[in-house]
Amino acid sequence: MNNGKISVRYAKALIMSAKEQKLLDPVRKDMELLLKTLRAVPELLQLLESPVVEPAQKLKVMNAIFSSKTEALTLSFIKLAITNNREEYLPGMARMYIDLYKQEKGIKQAFVTTAVPVEKEIRTAIINMIRKVFHIDIELNEKVDEHIIGGFILQVEDQLLDASVTGQINKIRKSLINKTYEKR
Repeated sequence: MNNGKISVRYAKALIMSAKEQKLLDPVRKDMELLLKTLRAVPELLQLLESPVVEPAQKLKVMNAIFSSKTEALTLSFIKLAITNNREEYLPGMARMYIDLYKQEKGIKQAFVTTAVPVEKEIRTAIINMIRKVFHIDIELNEKVDEHIIGGFILQVEDQLLDASVTGQINKIRKSLINKTYEKR
């Protein structure tokens, strides 16, 4: 079976259970913790994917790591995935749960690119401005790219606002090139 389909099915089941138990937010945090842990400790993912390691041992390790930090529902979910030999799909399941959670809550993605890291106050101002203008809840993803020299590039859904120095230079360059062709 396609691993995307497996991840979607498990994530949908988890979000339905979390919704019933009013645990959408805590389980989202658990899924973020799971992803963060699997990225930070690649050996853990190798252990989960290993056909040599017994499921009971995998359960023991995951229980030791997550039992004090996550909801019982999350632990049951991890146990179910391991018991059904789907542990290698846990990262995909966690990502899919987070995506479904954002859909459920109406949270959209916004991306801001700046030449230097954004300070906390400016980040808050950007989020508030986006909420006011677009009337949506957002999750702001930041990227630093010193090639834009200064200013920022903001993308919300399918709209792009390029207020970077590089963007302004490119506009001027295009304008000059068009004027040169008009004179000839």
